[in-house]
Amino acid sequence: MQDYVDKRIQRSKSALKKSFLSILAQKNFDKITISEIASKANYNRGTFYANFDSKEKLLDEIIRDVLDEMVDQIRNPYKSIERVNMKEMRIEDIMLFTYFKENAELYKLLLSDHIRVDFRYQIAKAIEALFLMEYEYELEEGTILNPKWLYVYRAHGIAGVIIRWMEEDFQADPAYMSEQIVELMLTSTEVFNVKV
Repeated sequence: MQDYVDKRIQRSKSALKKSFLSILAQKNFDKITISEIASKANYNRGTFYANFDSKEKLLDEIIRDVLDEMVDQIRNPYKSIERVNMKEMRIEDIMLFTYFKENAELYKLLLSDHIRVDFRYQIAKAIEALFLMEYEYELEEGTILNPKWLYVYRAHGIAGVIIRWMEEDFQADPAYMSEQIVELMLTSTEVFNVKV
């Protein structure tokens, strides 16, 4: 019986999320009503409130789900490796950009002005948290760099590359973008020239 109830809850939550995203594609978050979400999902307001306290909580859960899935995609190439050498990375193992392209509609919606949440920042923070919790870079002996700032710098840089690529409508191929990310992780420059 409990299994049936759990599946029913999962089914109603999924339908409400799908309904909400469909409406969000058409209108701003502030203009969407709970009745509208429930009706489109073929449920009543009571079912909505049995699953979510508010439409804000619904959006929060969708964003958390999306970011968890994104983090899983970042982890994917390293799941069975303890020590990663970026110079030996196989580009075809990095499926992150393919994932983004396959989920373009959802990401573009969450990055749009239809919601007031700073989803760009949340992408960067999710990558930053992953780096800080699960990775440990090998730094040159004697460096004065606090690793925390390296993780923050790289996480926000990667997020910026991903978001710009989406904003430019995925013009570059996912494999090319994977290659660029690896090169960005490997490149360090000591000198730059000021353009006059």
